[in-house]
Amino acid sequence: MRERRRSDRYSSGLNGKGTLLAIFIVIVIGAVGGMASNDETVEVKEPKQEAKAEDKKETVNQGMSEKKIKTTVKVKSPSDVSNLNEIQQAVNTGEDDLRDAIDSTNQFVDDLVTKQEALRKSKNLAIQDFQKTITGDVVEKLDNQILLLNDAAQTAHSMATGVFLNNEKNISVEGTENLDFVKLEQLADNFNSMAFSLETYGMARSFESWEEASAYLPSRREESLLAIPLNEAIIHSSSVIDEPIIAEPVTEERNVDGESVASTEQTDAERYPEAITSVFKISEAMNAIYVTADELQQRFTPYEKEDGFGQFEYISVDDLDDLYKFDATVANEITVSIHFEAPDYTTDGFTQAMDSHRIIIKELDQLSALLEVYSSEFRQDPQGTLTQAKGHLERIKAAAQIERPGFEKFFKTAGPEAN
Repeated sequence: MRERRRSDRYSSGLNGKGTLLAIFIVIVIGAVGGMASNDETVEVKEPKQEAKAEDKKETVNQGMSEKKIKTTVKVKSPSDVSNLNEIQQAVNTGEDDLRDAIDSTNQFVDDLVTKQEALRKSKNLAIQDFQKTITGDVVEKLDNQILLLNDAAQTAHSMATGVFLNNEKNISVEGTENLDFVKLEQLADNFNSMAFSLETYGMARSFESWEEASAYLPSRREESLLAIPLNEAIIHSSSVIDEPIIAEPVTEERNVDGESVASTEQTDAERYPEAITSVFKISEAMNAIYVTADELQQRFTPYEKEDGFGQFEYISVDDLDDLYKFDATVANEITVSIHFEAPDYTTDGFTQAMDSHRIIIKELDQLSALLEVYSSEFRQDPQGTLTQAKGHLERIKAAAQIERPGFEKFFKTAGPEAN
């Protein structure tokens, strides 16, 4: 993903404070029709890189249709199943379903990378035009593959539930003797992780090179989809012997007065180090998104006249790069959170973070499209265009500031250093 070097634009932390980086504005002087009389000159403070004339002729709605959020199918975590018939059905037919999901996704990744590479070469696209390779048919295929992975994750989880019920609850579920509970749950997590990667890929705007873009899904495939071989979760062997696990007796230590000796208990932050690190990163990224969006929002100015000149200011598409980078951090942390344990009360926090991510990326894409034609649209409707642009940033700020009580509770277990 694309990461650009930047000065101390904000200070890392959870307090929402930051040092803002001064941003240069190049002043372009020209005549503006419809906003001034024939003898009046208008001074327009625009970004350094001007949009092409033909791009300015596009309507804002056309631009937004090209920049809309890509995938429409949400990634769903497996839900617990209590219906024994459904669990038994998953155990009976699940192996074929899981194999089909793995093989299908494996082939899908290869085909997608190959076709996008051919498309970008035929049209000589720069990496900044990556989204032009996410065509309508690609979006449809991404959605279908995410649905397939959602179903596979649910099947693997249901099979693991069958193992648990049969071995631990003495509820008969046939055909579980060769199933590995832990590996099946890991498979379910990995299917989810791969689905998140497909969703992220469909919305990505921060790749720095085509090599990085081409390697993203194959790399994620190795780290998630293929990380647990299916034959480790479903073992075809008649020599499998289940040995009972005998728990060692727990004795309570006592002091000389016969009182219990209080053992040193770990806090949740100490018990789940990967989770607390991820939560901190998400919170810092959200903080950075808010600070940066607020800064950019203030750089939009209304049309004003001074000394016979009309002027207004706005930002360029490139000024959104940091927001895309911070949002990519949020998406990545949500994806990797599937691979580690976290307190149950943080589940809603990760879900809310994903909802915020979807709002932020959608607003960013729409704002990016508007900026492509901002100057010409502003000349036609100054107040409406200004309000529209600042509204996108306002909604980004609101999404970044959504409260996540589970995260706040988690922070408190980390002690004063969390603040």
